[in-house]
Amino acid sequence: MTTTCNGNINPLYNSYFSLKFNRGTYQFELLCQRANLPGIKVPDLVQPTTLGTVVPVPSLSAVFDPLTVEFIVDEDMRNWNSIYAWIRNITNIENDSQYNLDYDDWHIQATLNIFTKPYSIDACEGPIKIKFNHVVPVSLSGLNFQSDNTDTVIQKASATFKYSYYTISPNPENIIP
Repeated sequence: MTTTCNGNINPLYNSYFSLKFNRGTYQFELLCQRANLPGIKVPDLVQPTTLGTVVPVPSLSAVFDPLTVEFIVDEDMRNWNSIYAWIRNITNIENDSQYNLDYDDWHIQATLNIFTKPYSIDACEGPIKIKFNHVVPVSLSGLNFQSDNTDTVIQKASATFKYSYYTISPNPENIIP
């Protein structure tokens, strides 16, 4: 089967995106400064041959890079505190029953919308949607306060998330055979 390019030579811009976590963190969506579309790898196994070479064999499992985001911390620290509370609620910081979420509440879904034109940002969904499934936070950066700055500096934080897999819509299997 041959693959045909559609002739679209327009570039994809890295500043037309939104990221939404289905966890009530609406401000986190609005203040997101950076997000990555993580890579994917297939570990290979080696099959020896009698000729002194090896044949790579796919391991039939996918390994996804983590989702990393950078965001502006709002003045009430609601978006930073939301991730902090999420991490706190899936760990045993003080005791093993007061804050812990039920296992079913650990994982949520997140959607990265990628827009092809700045005008489409007003429509709540982009033409390319990446849905991350079973998302959990694994790290949240701290905040640095400094009184000797001559200019006011906006606080930014970063967070890293792991997930089981992501899907892309429109489905790339339908685009490239």
